[in-house]
Order: sequence, then structure tokens, then C-alpha cells
Amino acid sequence: MAGDERQKAMPATAEFRQVRGRVPVARAWNSFVVHPSSVRKAIRVIIAAYISAMLIGGLVIWLLDPTDYPDPWRAFWYVLQTITTVGYGDATPTDPVGKLVGAGIMLIAIASLSILTAFITSAFVEARQADRRAETEARDAEHRQLLEAQLADLVARLERIERQGQARS
Repeated sequence: MAGDERQKAMPATAEFRQVRGRVPVARAWNSFVVHPSSVRKAIRVIIAAYISAMLIGGLVIWLLDPTDYPDPWRAFWYVLQTITTVGYGDATPTDPVGKLVGAGIMLIAIASLSILTAFITSAFVEARQADRRAETEARDAEHRQLLEAQLADLVARLERIERQGQARS
């Protein structure tokens, strides 16, 4: 099924899921929403979301907890560990503000990854269902044409039989 046909087959709500902006996350997201059945595009969305969360979270914790994270690279490393739920333990906040930011990052990362995974899965299923619907509609149209041709043949035969019966009487 071509991309344009798939886009027409998708529900109109897909248009509302697009976001505005020129940042990599927005571009990856919009590309995925338009053509959701691409695994490559789904991976791009996930990577872009993780990198954005790491950069934003790293900057936030670096600004709010400068004692434990004197440089942004250590903050980025901590946020990356937190987002991916690895947690090596080599970069942990000791300040209550840092712990609060870390907890927020954990909750947001886990929730957003779950929502993103559910959306991507839903988009794959929706795209496959659209493909199947198109195949079924094409098969039904072909079958309907065959039935209409057979019906037209039967009608023509009946009319011929009626004419022959009227001619004999």
C-alpha cells in the first residue's frame, strides 16, 4: 500500500497527533505519525525522546544541584543512567533537591516510555489493519464485479427464455 493511501486509510485523529516545531523530537514524531509502519522511524522517535530527556534533565539537575553535579557531563551521565533505569550508582544526588529532580526524571521517563511504546505499538497495529482493510476491500470489489457479471448473465438468459416462451405462445 502506498504512503498516501495508508495516510488516507488512517483515522483523521492522526493529523491532530502531529506537533509543531523544528527540534529533532518534533521532526521524528511528525515523520512517524504520517508513516507509522516504519520501525526505523519508531526507533528515531525513541532515540530523539531519550536524548531530549537526557539533555533537559541533565541541565535541570546541573542547575538545581551544582554541589553533586559541578559539570554538565556528570549530570547528563546521571540522567542517562536514570532514564535507562541502569543506575550504576557512581553518580547519585545527595541533596534533597537533586533527589527530587531524579525522582521526577525517573517517573517522567518511565511514564513517557510506556506511553510512547503503547502509541508506537498502536500505530503498527493500525497500519497493518489499514493494509488488511484495503486488501479486503479490493477482494470484495473484485468479487462484487464477478457476481454482478454473473447476475447480468442470468438476467439475460431469463429474458431470452421469456422471449422464447412468448414467441411460442
